[in-house]
Amino acid sequence: MSTIINANHYQVFIGNDTFIQLDKFLAKHYSGRKIFVLVDEHTRALCLPLISERIPVLQSAVVLEIKSGEENKSLETAQQLWSQLTALDAGRRSLLINLGGGVVGDVGGFVASTFVRGINFINIPTTLLAMVDASTGGKNGINFSGLKNQVGTFTRPDAVFISPSFLKTLPENELRSGFAEVIKHALIADKEKWEEIRQIENFSDVNWVKLISHSVMIKNKIVNADFKDRTIRRTLNFGHTIGHALESYSLAHHVTPLKHGEAIAIGMIGELFLSSKMKDFPVQEANEITSFILKSFNYLSPEADTAEIVKLIHSDKKNEMSRLNFVLLEGIGRPVINQFPGEQMTAEAVEYAIHQFKAVVDHY
Repeated sequence: MSTIINANHYQVFIGNDTFIQLDKFLAKHYSGRKIFVLVDEHTRALCLPLISERIPVLQSAVVLEIKSGEENKSLETAQQLWSQLTALDAGRRSLLINLGGGVVGDVGGFVASTFVRGINFINIPTTLLAMVDASTGGKNGINFSGLKNQVGTFTRPDAVFISPSFLKTLPENELRSGFAEVIKHALIADKEKWEEIRQIENFSDVNWVKLISHSVMIKNKIVNADFKDRTIRRTLNFGHTIGHALESYSLAHHVTPLKHGEAIAIGMIGELFLSSKMKDFPVQEANEITSFILKSFNYLSPEADTAEIVKLIHSDKKNEMSRLNFVLLEGIGRPVINQFPGEQMTAEAVEYAIHQFKAVVDHY
């Protein structure tokens, strides 16, 4: 049976029978309407057959394909899809199903929410990162001018269908990328869950339905209280101020860029450093969390120019009156928004986080 979470104006179905739920949902709401499925080259090969063979209506759907990779979360990709939808006579009664990870979901949601002033869309996330984070909450967008998620919309999907069966198609580094967001959700909202998560040594024993459901419920509760990201929703950005800057830097400078979750893992260590300096977060707990993150991501060796990272942080959307704005922790489950450490301390935090990972890689 699926876990069903009632988000604001839509439902999230989580479980191994979500394909049955999807079939019923499409038959009830979209019978006779034009359906498009957005994929990348990986989800077209590995994931689309898993659902089309079980859901007859999707066998006649029009498949749209974009290239995978954060560099393709761009205005050019959105323009390509708008042109294709126009040529294929899509209209306001059409449905776009986003079958993929965060890039497919973010781009697809953005395109759907802007094409002819908005068509309906459904998210079917296929990566752990998308399942626990990107597919829910109603944020859609593209990167622009070298900045992460610089252009986008707040538009809710019609529904989200999460099947852990897709996780079998992922390499371990993709699972770990999503796991960073699982760690974040526990740190900002649930100390008891953090104590459970820190005991995880490998992914083979994880109850994914339970773990994904927990993260989605935390995010849903926060988003329902602040959909437009003015106050409490900003707590979901813990680790992201440094993390997004590292991700943008990596996209511009590295042959193999950091994945989103990898950048957030580094960002959380930097922002724990700031939390201990500014909010008296217990140093011992910060060290324990840092050790767990380093153990989980011990293969990362992020090369970065601290000054350029800080410059990128200056472009963060959360900044106020040119002040660098962070989400920090007073304790596990006790986040605080609108914290302004200043440029020098921010640079120290970036240096500290990068040094921690370099030390681990050197040790191995």
